[in-house]
Amino acid sequence: MITLLHGDEEFSRSEALRALRRHVLREEGLGDLNLTVLPPPPDPALLRDHADTLPFLGEQRLVIVEDWLEALARDIARGQGHAGQVAREIADYLPTLPETTHLVFVEQVEVKGNHPVVQRLRQLVAEGKAEIRLFALPTNARERREYVTRWLRDRARALDIELAPEAISRLVEVAGHDLRLLHQELEKLRAYAGAGGFVTAEGVERLVPYTREANIFHLITAIGEGNTRRAVVLLQQILAAGQHPLQVLALLARQFRIYIGLKDLAAQGHHPEEMARTLRIPPWTVRRDLRIAQRMSWSFLEKVMERMLETDVAIKQGEIDATLGIQLLIVRLTLALR
Repeated sequence: MITLLHGDEEFSRSEALRALRRHVLREEGLGDLNLTVLPPPPDPALLRDHADTLPFLGEQRLVIVEDWLEALARDIARGQGHAGQVAREIADYLPTLPETTHLVFVEQVEVKGNHPVVQRLRQLVAEGKAEIRLFALPTNARERREYVTRWLRDRARALDIELAPEAISRLVEVAGHDLRLLHQELEKLRAYAGAGGFVTAEGVERLVPYTREANIFHLITAIGEGNTRRAVVLLQQILAAGQHPLQVLALLARQFRIYIGLKDLAAQGHHPEEMARTLRIPPWTVRRDLRIAQRMSWSFLEKVMERMLETDVAIKQGEIDATLGIQLLIVRLTLALR
C-alpha cells in the first residue's frame, strides 16, 4: 500500500501519520525495528533498498519518505534534468512495491497533479493500491474561520466538553487557525472543565495565555488577510498585555523583513535550509512564513515598510500618540489589501 499525505495543515497531517504508524506497526515489543524514515535528498536506489526489505518478526514494514516530491518539483521547475529522471524512476518503482511494505510520502505542501509520482499514484488509487490525502485549510478567510469553528466543536465533543459560542470566538482570536495550538488549549480546557464540562469565554480568558510571539504572528496573518477587525482586536490584546506600541512596531518590522528575505531567497531558488541559515531564523518557521510571504505582493511589502517607517518617525517626534499611531497603521495596512 502507498499513501500520500500532503498539504500545509500540519496538525491533521501529523495525526494521520501517527494513526498510520499505529496501524502498520501494531506488533508489540518490536519498537521501530520495521520503521524507516527517509529525509531528502531523493534517492530511488535507497528507497528500493529499504522498501524491498522484508519485515522483521512482523507482518509489515513502514517506510516514510519526507519532502522528496516537493524537492523534485522544485528542481524540475529550475530546469535540472536529473530531477525529472529521478521522479520517473520513483514513479516506475511504485507498482512493484512488495505487499509487505507500506510506503508513505509526507509532504508539507500540496503536491500538484502534474508531478510524475502523483500521476502514477492516481493510477494506483484506481487499482486500490494507493490513497492520496490532502490536508489544507480553505484559502478564503470566511470559509477558513467556519472550518476552524466546526473543527473546534468536533474536537471539543471528542474530548467530552462543550464550548460556548463566545468561547470558540475567543479561542480563534487567540490561536487563529493554528490547529495544533488550538488542540493544546482544548486539552487544557478539558482538564479545567472536566468530563462533560461547559467552557465559557471567561474560562478561555482565564486559561489561554496571550503570548507576545503568538499574537504578533496572528496579527501579521490578519494584516495579510486584510481582516481589519481581527487585527485591531489582536493589537488591543497585545497592548493590554503590557507591550509598548514601539515594541510592537519593532516586532512587526522584524517579521516583515523576514518575509521580504524569504520571498527574495525563494525567487533565487534557495532551499528552506539555506534560507534559515541566511536569515538566522529557526528552520521550522521557514515553510510557514514563506507561505505567508508568497501571498504578499512586492508592492504591498514595500508599502508596509514605508508605512512603518512613517509611523516610527511620527511617534518618536511626538507628532502622534504612540497607541493611536500603531492603531492607524494596522487599519491602513489591512485596508490596503482589500
